[in-house]
Amino acid sequence: MTASGTGPADASADGARVVVVTGATGATGRATCAALLAHGERVVAVGRDEATLAALRDELSGAGDDRLDTHLQTRVCDLLDGDAVQELAREVIAEHGHVDALFHLVGGWRGGKHFAQSTDDDWRWLSGNLVDTLRHTTLSLHDALLASGRGRVAIISAAAAQAPTAGNAAYASAKAAAETWLAALADSFGSEDATPGSAAVVGVVKWIGTGRTATSPARIAEWLTELLDGDASALNGTRVEL
Repeated sequence: MTASGTGPADASADGARVVVVTGATGATGRATCAALLAHGERVVAVGRDEATLAALRDELSGAGDDRLDTHLQTRVCDLLDGDAVQELAREVIAEHGHVDALFHLVGGWRGGKHFAQSTDDDWRWLSGNLVDTLRHTTLSLHDALLASGRGRVAIISAAAAQAPTAGNAAYASAKAAAETWLAALADSFGSEDATPGSAAVVGVVKWIGTGRTATSPARIAEWLTELLDGDASALNGTRVEL
């Protein structure tokens, strides 16, 4: 699948940061796009199909956001396809001139009550969605984020990565792998020959929702927006409980 999209055609001459939001059509992605637009940033919202991205634009338009025409771009891309992601990265960089953040919000869960219920199909699905999509996006945008001098990368992980249960084996393992990958990215951002100012951060939730112990999409969106203005030297490589 190739990347395609609609949205602003000029670079961010107004000084706004260019933020790529993957998994943009999920609950957390939608809340994050809205928060970033309200903060004055330019958002490249990436999803799997035109219909859900069109629904996102309609939702934001219904919220009365007048920045859509100039600050929101929607892009269709299969993040499991490494070549398509590289094409997407090239097009976004060429169009905007820079990329300042990647908020990777692709998620999903599969599991069961018992350890032996974990299947190969579960593992392929989880490792693809939670790890391979992260690999493809960070590899494709690494140099641009580093060159930004204010680059931010964040994922939302789960407490299960550090406290796996028998029925959660595949999910917890995939989340732990994603955290490890991001830690390696943080090491790259913090290397002696790297342009200072970029940071990779893991936000940890028990689960996302509206229950008493859940972390709401709005809270995650708020945290991600705050990362843009945070001190990179204090943020890089951190794991923050939300």
